[in-house]
Amino acid sequence: MRILGMLVMMTFVCLRLAPAATVNLTDGRSVQGDIIKQDNKSLQISVDGVNMTYYADEIKDIDGVPFAAGQAQPNASEPAGQPETTPSPVSVPVSTAGTIDPDKKALILKFIDVFGTRQALINNFDLMLTQIEKEKPDEAQKIRRRVKVDEIIERLLPIYDRNFTSEDLNAFIAFYGSPEGKKLIGTIPELMKESVQESVKYMEEKFPEVKQGQ
Repeated sequence: MRILGMLVMMTFVCLRLAPAATVNLTDGRSVQGDIIKQDNKSLQISVDGVNMTYYADEIKDIDGVPFAAGQAQPNASEPAGQPETTPSPVSVPVSTAGTIDPDKKALILKFIDVFGTRQALINNFDLMLTQIEKEKPDEAQKIRRRVKVDEIIERLLPIYDRNFTSEDLNAFIAFYGSPEGKKLIGTIPELMKESVQESVKYMEEKFPEVKQGQ
């Protein structure tokens, strides 16, 4: 069970590198987080680990893309009494890896490589196996035989397909393939490390009694 948890955490850490969505609300506020569920009526998003739900009339757009309302506005060109039409949702249809458009699948795989997700998975997997081998070499060999990074990535493809359009992916690839984007990716781990250390110092300064009591 402990080893299974480590495998899940390895994947989760890599996924957290993916850029979060920015939801702009009609009241002028913006929230950023990971989209959990979305349809044409509402959106559920995880903001710093807290799940929040916003409805169509509260959402202006997601990353600049207008959110599709569940009810269409009356069309002035239609005669009175005619049924209103409902627009198609902006979100990409749910799919499996086998049903993703081949051109879009190629873009997703390229983004995964450019953003460093594949390499991060490989590095974390190797690090985890090195730690397990010290205590349970047989278990490490079993994991190495059964777990394949490419198979994990294949499971992730529909997630990227649901959340990003081809235009999004092309924009991401262009940025993260640039010198500035590469610098950002290379700096993120150190930024996170130093940010955590500084946050710990801040909390210790605010609550010295907790540190003294340890």
